[in-house]
Amino acid sequence: MKIGLIGAGLMGHGMATNIQAAGHELHVVAHRNREPIEDLVSRGAIEAASTAALGALVDIVVLCVTGTPAAQKVIDALTPVLQPGMLVIDTTTNTSGGPEAFSSTLARLDVTYVEAPVTGGAQQAREGVLGAIVGCDRDLPRDARDVLSCFCRQIEQFGPAGAGARAKLVSNFLALGTAALVIETFQKARALGVDWEKLYELAQHGSGKSVGLDRIAGGAVAGDFKGYKFSVDNSVKDLSYFADLAEKNSCASDLIPALLDVFSSAASNGHGSRMISELLDPKLIGENSTRGIQPGD
Repeated sequence: MKIGLIGAGLMGHGMATNIQAAGHELHVVAHRNREPIEDLVSRGAIEAASTAALGALVDIVVLCVTGTPAAQKVIDALTPVLQPGMLVIDTTTNTSGGPEAFSSTLARLDVTYVEAPVTGGAQQAREGVLGAIVGCDRDLPRDARDVLSCFCRQIEQFGPAGAGARAKLVSNFLALGTAALVIETFQKARALGVDWEKLYELAQHGSGKSVGLDRIAGGAVAGDFKGYKFSVDNSVKDLSYFADLAEKNSCASDLIPALLDVFSSAASNGHGSRMISELLDPKLIGENSTRGIQPGD
């Protein structure tokens, strides 16, 4: 199959290499970071001059962009060139309402829209072991499953378009809630003089053990503060999407804004581009500080 991938960044590059490894003809479009594009081209990918040019050359388009506004721009650029029977697979974490609108727009062109936000990070993308949270207004087409299988170990359809976004936002609430608790716990441990290494060893054998604990605290103990490959800005985006979803469905709670504040405070202090695990870096929080992360630290 001829597959176009838009968004060959931290996650998209790993997806793309696995699509190539499966023997598909891969088309890519320029990304603000040239390095992943040049790597994919060196492996045989074909670089298109624009999003529309890519859409006119392929059978299936895979999106891996930063959020619903970016996905909307891509859909708008593709709409004039998509042909009946094509597939658009959107791995973006969208706000509720975005996938439903995209699916409706593309259905008028007889193009099938598959939302498939993923669980896992850049390493899992490279290893081809992500999880796909699918929403589609029909049973998942075989070709879509074949493409997703290139970089996903688990594929679950939750319902029609929109169901995937809701499930993904709930999943991210759990993951980021765990991450925020780990960050707050180890920040307070440092302020209280509790040994990080001993605390981490203790937590590994208790009910607090989790992937978030290992990626954030496990790395910090070893001096690696970039073990959790998810940025503060993306955390703010996803939790904001979830807060909006909960508010619209009358299931908001005090915990949601509290979690959002952990990351939005860091972002407002100039740390939005950092990985969330960097919020434990002593260079940011101070060796024995209780004051939190401050501008210019």
